[in-house]
Amino acid sequence: MKKLAVLLTFCLVIGLFAGISSAQVIVNNLNEPGSLLVFPLIDNIFHTTIIEIANRAPTDVWLQCYMITHGANSATVFDKKDFFIHLTQKEPFWWSTNQPYNRVDAHGVATQIMGFAGRKGCMFCWAIDSDKTQLEIDWDFLKGDAMLYNSGNGRAWQYNAIPHQGLAVVGDRVLNLDGVEYTASSSEILFEGFAEGFSGIGGTLALCNLNINFILSTQPKYDINFECWNQNEVAGTRHLGAIQFNQYDLTRDLQLAINQVFTPKWQCATAPSAWALWAVFFQWTGGLAWGSNVWQHPAFGTPTTVVLPVVPSGS
Repeated sequence: MKKLAVLLTFCLVIGLFAGISSAQVIVNNLNEPGSLLVFPLIDNIFHTTIIEIANRAPTDVWLQCYMITHGANSATVFDKKDFFIHLTQKEPFWWSTNQPYNRVDAHGVATQIMGFAGRKGCMFCWAIDSDKTQLEIDWDFLKGDAMLYNSGNGRAWQYNAIPHQGLAVVGDRVLNLDGVEYTASSSEILFEGFAEGFSGIGGTLALCNLNINFILSTQPKYDINFECWNQNEVAGTRHLGAIQFNQYDLTRDLQLAINQVFTPKWQCATAPSAWALWAVFFQWTGGLAWGSNVWQHPAFGTPTTVVLPVVPSGS
């Protein structure tokens, strides 16, 4: 009933506002389960990342996932590896991503995943009909989270996986996060924090972009415009390049150190663009760390397409 109401609302909006901008699409709801989950940061270089995915449905489901990562010596060349997860009904799946995962569940189904030690990047998973045909399905029963910890200094923090709800999912090996098939992501994100250097605080913004064509092997570059304000309401812009996954240091990249913004606190927003953004922001000082999802502007949904590889015949 909820999805029917959403679809009817969407049709009414299109009918009443035929000339509306393409940016006005249905944005994902961060507080509801989805059919597709995005983990904007998997870090097994400076941290260890543990993920959890819960299947809230009373029946089993298959997930297909892609891990997009780079190694310690390269932040521009990405490996893209897929794997499958079989979730039983009501199961909370738990995996330390730096280690291989090998399990046969109560139904005799095996889930086997390689480890990603020494890798950093992002990950996304979506519900499919089976590991053989691999066609995406509407399955708004998935929720997830990630915990990152450093055993050397004891710092740990957690964020929620970003869900995309299914609206009118078509099993065609193309993930249209466009507000029609799946909900879209926002191109304007908002986040705030402490200036780097204030009380010894550091910080990083991690961004992921899912505009991917696995058949053509495209890896588009794009630009992001930030506007930031300090506690005296003084504004300043930053213009940065990006690729499929980036991390931005507060001092070196975003120029948000205490001697650059002059007040302990600041807030930033990205200008709406043609690029959808999935992001988390975290900070630390001493033995403490804290982080979270960023805010999404609901009025600036941006369509994104993930073209998946063709399933080999006989698989």
